[in-house]
Amino acid sequence: MQRLVEAKILIVEDEFLVADDIARYFAGLGAHILGPVATVAEAQMLAEEADAAVLDIDLNGASVFPVADRLSELGIPFVFFSAYDRNVIPSRLDHIASLMKPTDRRKIIAALFPDTDVKESIDDPLDVLALLPKLRLAGRLMLPDAGAADRLVEMTLELAIRESADRPAGMSTERWLNSILKRVANSSAGLLH
Repeated sequence: MQRLVEAKILIVEDEFLVADDIARYFAGLGAHILGPVATVAEAQMLAEEADAAVLDIDLNGASVFPVADRLSELGIPFVFFSAYDRNVIPSRLDHIASLMKPTDRRKIIAALFPDTDVKESIDDPLDVLALLPKLRLAGRLMLPDAGAADRLVEMTLELAIRESADRPAGMSTERWLNSILKRVANSSAGLLH
């Protein structure tokens, strides 16, 4: 059984905010981070050192599949983490998990380390400040205009403050803020542009 603690995780991602978020998350769980790297060439150089990998499918227009093939040859577990649908993955890699951005990072762990018990914590150790980069990334994935995405996050936080007493019991801070973000985006589309 592969252990998450002290595992060397290769992160292949060309979007800085996503790469940084994943790297910080795994490092916080005790893993060693290889990269993050944003090119196929850099990933190929680190592939043999990895115990597991998280791969974006498109790296500035280049396909990550040569890296995936090498990891498969080496028997190193990996997961595709991308905005692309599964149908772009070659049939030879159909058996590999593919997660859509954004997703709960615990799903990445479950795909890479299936024997690891990763339960959702009701009392998240993360405070709102630590969640801001993820919330901002989610906003930018919803709205390509950076200013509009930042206004969306600001409106979300204002509403969260007003509704803090009504937060559903047992819901993590991250899930709660993401639900508000989606609600604000759906109700304020005209105000954000």
